[in-house]
Amino acid sequence: MQRQLLDLVGEVYAMLDLDTFRPGLLDAIRRAVPSDWASLNDIGPEPGDALSLVEPPLPVELHVAFAEHAQDNHLLRHFQATRDGRAHRMSDVCTPDEFHATNLYREIYAKIGLEYQMSFVFPAQEDHVLAVVLSRTDHDYSDEEVALVEAARPHLIQAYRNAREHSALLQRLGDGSPVPPRDLRAYGLTSREAQVLRRVATGGSNADIARELSVSARTVQKHLENAYRKLGVSTRSEAARLAWATYVD
Repeated sequence: MQRQLLDLVGEVYAMLDLDTFRPGLLDAIRRAVPSDWASLNDIGPEPGDALSLVEPPLPVELHVAFAEHAQDNHLLRHFQATRDGRAHRMSDVCTPDEFHATNLYREIYAKIGLEYQMSFVFPAQEDHVLAVVLSRTDHDYSDEEVALVEAARPHLIQAYRNAREHSALLQRLGDGSPVPPRDLRAYGLTSREAQVLRRVATGGSNADIARELSVSARTVQKHLENAYRKLGVSTRSEAARLAWATYVD
């Protein structure tokens, strides 16, 4: 376990760019604790107010369903009740029957065979929960794996803070990136433009988003062009970065 811990911590401390840190963290932790999926989930107080980066990626329609039902997650409920951000398994906080009874399980997890989870929490905005979640289909996480993640957790949190501070410093030095407010609407985006941009931030293509919203791909592109102009960016990756930045504080 010591070797895995050192490799994981060393790898994440080397990631100073926030855009690199998010997917890099998920890739590193999946290798340290083998999992079918790893995700970084930012969940707000209202239904639909959730953003999830998943490795490997999931279809856009599952992201939409997750945003709607994220509050059903028993690990999230446990944290909200206790404010205990340590590593916990789903089996630590609910029974299999309780897990299977949720809309979250029926609408998302059952469709991909997800049966076991472990999560821990990062610092976030006061009304949001930012959690790293590991998921499996075939067997639960062991006590040793929970101990590994818990030993790594303070270092992962510090590495995250380092990446945030480094990226903020680059902005203050004038790299041309606007400092984001807390909500995309503060930039003047319409609700539909913000909705499209947040789908882009979770990896959705124009065709995926058009299918989900029952509009044409050209309409999606027009929303994106309007969003780019209002945000002062010119590329999809820059816009996606700002979409994440308005969620994660």
